[in-house]
Amino acid sequence: MRSSVVVRLAWAMLIVGSAGGARAQSGTSGESPKLPPAAEAAVNRIADSARTRGLPTDPLFAKVAEGLLKNADPSRIVDAVRGLARELDVARQSLGSGASSAELVAAASLVHVGVTPSQLKHLSEVGSEHGTPNRLVMPFTVLADLVARHVSTDVALSSIETLVERGAPDAQFATLRTAIERDIASGARPDVAAQARSAAVLRTLEPRPATRPPE
Repeated sequence: MRSSVVVRLAWAMLIVGSAGGARAQSGTSGESPKLPPAAEAAVNRIADSARTRGLPTDPLFAKVAEGLLKNADPSRIVDAVRGLARELDVARQSLGSGASSAELVAAASLVHVGVTPSQLKHLSEVGSEHGTPNRLVMPFTVLADLVARHVSTDVALSSIETLVERGAPDAQFATLRTAIERDIASGARPDVAAQARSAAVLRTLEPRPATRPPE
């Protein structure tokens, strides 16, 4: 089962953290892979600029760690970091200043797979009604996975939005992702699998209480 963009970043962030928070793999260990000085300087400039705009920088350095582990060309690593910074910018503009770092990283993965800022903003507004911290991390992650597995954006958004609106717990989103992946691997059309499985999850949820109009 392929890992999601967010999961791969999370693993890379653990690698960065285990290196004592080294930035751009510039730690003291002589055995650790490092960027060439010019590429490291470019990454640090991107990160400094992102920091001044209030964006999380750990995902940027995690992207460096991921690239180094894959022996990617330094110029491609810098391009990937720059692209992620742009995606985090779009995520922040779409979600607002109240979004957590985890939500921004998850939202950036949606921008990466083609979800538009207006679609992202709408889903965020639906989720904000519940008001719990990091409420949208799992829905965003599953949505990115579905689009990456060729579920059309409209169908994936509709499926996830309905479950968010109904207050589905994270476990239900994880179950949905697993079931859809299994159906697609068995030959089902991605859109058909997403629609059928999301409808099945929806039937297990308690109806939301009706909102009383203001007196």
